[in-house]
Amino acid sequence: MTTTRCIHGIDSRFCAVCNRTSKASPPRGAVGSATLAEILEFLNAEQIRATYGAVGGLLGVIPRAMGAQLGPHTVERSWIVSAETGFPTDYSRDEMHPSLLRRDEIIGSGIELVMRLSAWKTKDGQ
Repeated sequence: MTTTRCIHGIDSRFCAVCNRTSKASPPRGAVGSATLAEILEFLNAEQIRATYGAVGGLLGVIPRAMGAQLGPHTVERSWIVSAETGFPTDYSRDEMHPSLLRRDEIIGSGIELVMRLSAWKTKDGQ
């Protein structure tokens, strides 16, 4: 089996220098380029829910790690929900946005989220 060597002479799959990601580029596995703040702004403005998996897919973060990424429970962060229940995990009723259930629609994939976020940015001149 032949391996491809990088410019540093190391197996290119394992070279930390060649595979380094910068803060400016999306992490490996991310389906698009957006920040958590941009996603939350979109979800709040459109008053639509997105699953932990959809947001994680866009950010390049596994869904289970989304809780740590989100930080403390707030009404603004309650738009990110479990795919199974449609509710944010471990939130009390007071921590949920009052309009959380206004729409039945839930964005379920990172691809769908990046497309809708891009359209929203274009529409609103974000």
